[in-house]
Amino acid sequence: MIVYSDTSFLVSFLNEEDVNHAAARAMAATFDRHDFVLCEVHLLELPAAVRAAVHRAKSPVPEHIARRVINRFDRAVTSKLFQRKEISLVDSVNMARSLGDAHGWQKRHTTFDLWHLGAAWSLSAGAFLTFDRRQKGIATLLGMA
Repeated sequence: MIVYSDTSFLVSFLNEEDVNHAAARAMAATFDRHDFVLCEVHLLELPAAVRAAVHRAKSPVPEHIARRVINRFDRAVTSKLFQRKEISLVDSVNMARSLGDAHGWQKRHTTFDLWHLGAAWSLSAGAFLTFDRRQKGIATLLGMA
């Protein structure tokens, strides 16, 4: 089964100081024998989100920790801890737009929240790992564990 993780999950997984680190590791362990994938959405969003967290007004991430998380992510990509999969830009964006139209009027969803879901759908992911309840709800509707 293909396991897709959003950025919130990956940041927690890669940062032992994150409040959700233990939960991320435990969730990942339940899918131990499955294929964890990354795509272009992760490659673009994770480093940008971690750098942005350095500048948050409340609870900013110290720069040395942000750099460590990005470095661990890059090493995980290079060492193939996660399988890198190409996604169809057209399919993933169309699905993200469709999800935004269907769900964006009731709850706030960011562009990347929707694009992660569209990418997971286009990769036929069987599981979607996230700490975002809104994304989890949509992933469940799409049939992902």
